[in-house]
Amino acid sequence: MSLPTPTDRPSKPFTWKIENFSKRKTKKLYSDTFYSGGYEWRVLIYPKGNNVEYLSLYLDVGDLATLPYGWTRYAQFSISVINQSHNTLTVRKDTQHQFDAREFDWGFTSFLPLKVLNDPGQGFLLNDTIIVEADVTVPNPHNSKLETVENSNPESTLQSTLGSQIAFVDGSSEATATAGKVRFLSYWVSSEGFQLLEKIHGLHKGTFVKFSMKGQALQTVLLESFASFIASMSSTKVSEVNEEALRLAAISIEDYEQVGLDLRWLKQRLEEAKGVKKHSESVNTVESCGSSLEVARAKVRELEEGLAKAKAEVEAMSRDLPKSLGVNDSVLKDIV
Repeated sequence: MSLPTPTDRPSKPFTWKIENFSKRKTKKLYSDTFYSGGYEWRVLIYPKGNNVEYLSLYLDVGDLATLPYGWTRYAQFSISVINQSHNTLTVRKDTQHQFDAREFDWGFTSFLPLKVLNDPGQGFLLNDTIIVEADVTVPNPHNSKLETVENSNPESTLQSTLGSQIAFVDGSSEATATAGKVRFLSYWVSSEGFQLLEKIHGLHKGTFVKFSMKGQALQTVLLESFASFIASMSSTKVSEVNEEALRLAAISIEDYEQVGLDLRWLKQRLEEAKGVKKHSESVNTVESCGSSLEVARAKVRELEEGLAKAKAEVEAMSRDLPKSLGVNDSVLKDIV
């Protein structure tokens, strides 16, 4: 018996009821295969989260093992976790993706906080059962080749900057983009980069919301470059910050902002470090003056009183500094 053709395969929402949910011990689960938009799909779920404190949900290509070399598949889809107490509170997220042999699953790493999911009063987990729904639409089924990186956008600046790190020759760089990598959000990065990027994502939620680049390999290089930049800033002491370091950091931040990274938190941190640096220099000046005045204390008693007053003012200024940022702290103390 032959499989149904794309024209007669039903396209309707797929519902997956997962019973004994809290007792599931595996890291990830796959639903049964279903047809939608003329193709085979299945839902991939991480019950305890994909390295995050959220339920993680993805749409997965169901017939990956049988597809020919060079296949691609574009789809628009939504994934929902049904609220079994109040349907109007159901959580639904929509996205679209060009699936291929390297990106054969796509979706949402941070779909629903686990603490919300596991709270019976929230209505998502009842009788130890959750209900997941997937609705897939394939507007124009096709088998096009992988998209290439265009130079008529802000990404071209970073491609030029990072050109020595990656070569785009017939897509060969794409073929190795995920080798030895782990998934961060919907991207692939090194395990070292993942740990730092995940921490930034936890501390500053909006950093990667508008991140947008074409080409999986370039996405990987950009995010790993950003992780290296943050690691470098985190190892830099405030006392080591100078005008040249601030200038170079500002240039790097501007480049990263061109591809959608929201780095307002980082610029604020650098401004704080700059202020602490200036304050430190003023303290050193006062202390230097203090040494000279001590030598002349016997002759100029009035100046000693002036020095004591100046030191008191410095102490008062110090109390107004950010408590987490001192002269010997790193510029990004809360990151690493």
